[in-house]
Order: sequence, then structure tokens, then C-alpha cells
Amino acid sequence: GNKHIQKSFKGAWRHRASMLDDNMTDVLDSSDHAVNIDVIFLDIDGVLLPFGEGGVIDKSQTGSSCGAIFPDEALKTLGNILDATKAKLVLSSTWRAKKAFVDDIIDSFRKYGGKYGGNLSTVDFYDSTDVHYHGERQWEIQKWLDNQKEINPQNCVSAWVALDDEELIEGEENSKYRSNFVGHTVKIDSAIGLTPQDGDIAIHLLTGQIR
Repeated sequence: GNKHIQKSFKGAWRHRASMLDDNMTDVLDSSDHAVNIDVIFLDIDGVLLPFGEGGVIDKSQTGSSCGAIFPDEALKTLGNILDATKAKLVLSSTWRAKKAFVDDIIDSFRKYGGKYGGNLSTVDFYDSTDVHYHGERQWEIQKWLDNQKEINPQNCVSAWVALDDEELIEGEENSKYRSNFVGHTVKIDSAIGLTPQDGDIAIHLLTGQIR
């Protein structure tokens, strides 16, 4: 009787081990197949939150009809870019430094999406640039792109664009990675913020990049 039980147990264990081996093989195989992702590096001040003509942000006059921090036009434009490209959002703004600020951004997305529908009712940030590294904006973005290849190799960034009111190409401080950023940036007028025309450029740049 004991021999029969031991034999049955060994048989069941071999079957279980075989299943584990097969599952592990599936996991390993899946990691070999990179998934292409498109990325939008999103700045906030001067992009979603315009400074206005006086160069100072006035949160009492946001141009929002839904209680969001950001004006309707900027949020609608961001939603249109996401709709057209299915890109993932990476927060490159200094707002990334505090969770409360990030929560405020998401809250505004939800308020706009709750009233007008669309992807802002569900979208979250895929990631942010390094919260512990603050240098030139261009360097911060490049650092994220370089690190992504090591940290998350199963997701291959096949196309990306930066929406920013800061200069990412011109100037001596941007000479180091300038060639990497040509054709990947939309320079936003900080007094106006993100416009439908900016959105069209972003979509064109993302969809036009070699896959």
C-alpha cells in the first residue's frame, strides 16, 4: 500500500514538475519577444499649464470647464495625441518630484475624461524620468531612454516625442545629445500651452518614425 502511494506521489510530482518547466519556458520565451511602445515625454508647466502673457501661472483662470487644473484645449489635444498614437505617457516635468503633484495631474485627467469621455478618464503615467536626477531636461530624457533598455528590455521604445516648453535642441547645454532629439521634440509656447497644432506635429513625428 505504501509503495503504491509513493509511486502515485512520484508520478504526480513528475507531472507537476513538468508543468512548471513548461510554464517557466513560456515565461522565458515571452521575455524574448520585445514589445514596441511609443512614448510621450510630458512636461506640465508651460505645456498643460500655460504661463499666460504675463509669464506667471494664474491657477484661477485655467480655462477649464470641468474643475481641472489645466485648460480644456490642452487636455483635449493631449487626448487626441493619445488616441491617434496609443503612446504611453512618461512624466518629464519637475512635478514628478512629489506624489501629490502627480495625483493632481491624474485628478485633472479624470475630471476632464469624466465630463467629455475619452482616454483621459483611464490613462495613467507609464513612468517618469528619474525623480532623483535633475539636470538639463534633455539629459533627463536621454537618461530615461538609456536606462529603459536595461531596466525594461521587453519593452522597446520604437518611437518617442517630447512635449516641452524648454529648449531641447539649441544651445551649448543641449549639444551632447542634440542629434538624438532632432525630429523628436515639439517646442511649446509657454504663454499659450499645448495647442491642436502642436498635437498635429506630435502625431506626425510619432507616426513618421522608423519602426
